[in-house]
Parts: sequence; C-alpha cells; structure tokens
Amino acid sequence: MSREHTFNELMDTLYGTSRLINAYESIPRTYGTDDKLYMVEVHTLDLIGRKQKTTISEIAARTDRTVSAVSQIVNKLVAKVLIHKYRNENNHREFLLELTATGEIVYNYHKNLDNIEYRKHLENLHMFNEDDFKNFIEIAQKINKRTKLVIEGKEALG
Repeated sequence: MSREHTFNELMDTLYGTSRLINAYESIPRTYGTDDKLYMVEVHTLDLIGRKQKTTISEIAARTDRTVSAVSQIVNKLVAKVLIHKYRNENNHREFLLELTATGEIVYNYHKNLDNIEYRKHLENLHMFNEDDFKNFIEIAQKINKRTKLVIEGKEALG
C-alpha cells in the first residue's frame, strides 16, 4: 500500500470519526441532575468550571466559536440555572460566568464520566504506546492547522 493510499484511508477514517462524534454530541443526556444537556452545553460548563469567573469572549476564543454562538449556549445554561451570569464590576461591558451549585454537580459528573470513558478507550488501544499517540497528535494538529486556514480563507481549497 502506498503512502498516499494509506493517508487517504487515514483521512476517510478521520471523516468517519467526525461524523460519529457529531452524532454522539447531538444526543442530549443527563449528568447527575434532571437537566438534559447537549455536549456543547456540557463542554461549555466544563470550561467555566475549569476557570472560575470566565467570560463569553474567553470561551469563544478557546472553542473557535463566535461570541454570538457562545452567548446562545450561555443563555440556555442560565435558564437551566446551571451558571450565573453577572456584570464585571471592573469592566461593565463584560459579563462573568460562574457555575451554580447545580452546575457544579453537572461539571463533576461530566469530569468523572470523561475519566471513565477515556480509560475505556485507552484500554481498547492497549497495543499502542505513548509515541504512537504523540505521532497521531502531531498528524491531527497539522491537519487541523491547515483546515483552519482553509476555513478562515487564508489558504485555498484544492
């Protein structure tokens, strides 16, 4: 099998992985409370939980989303009483975000669930060593970097 053929197979596999992840993320789930949450909501809670008193702009920058998109997610989480959103006393144009007590429950439940799921994936990949993972990370980062340039219009497609 040629290098190009193997690479094409890698890309097809990555596209398949992307489709599976999208399908997985579109299923609402509960995380220790009665609230049904989509993965994008839980991951937003996770970012808030990791960095107390974060802002919508910081989350947008960390997730490559627009401020408007993150604002919509944040407003849903506020409505579900999972986060507090309040004006920054030092900068009245900015809103700070913090987890509520219920948001903390979801945050901790999700963090624990991720640990369990990641361990299961790691067990399933027992035949690969740390260098294999590092090589895959490097390949994925390079593919992501070029893809981002295409998305931003800084590199032509094709």
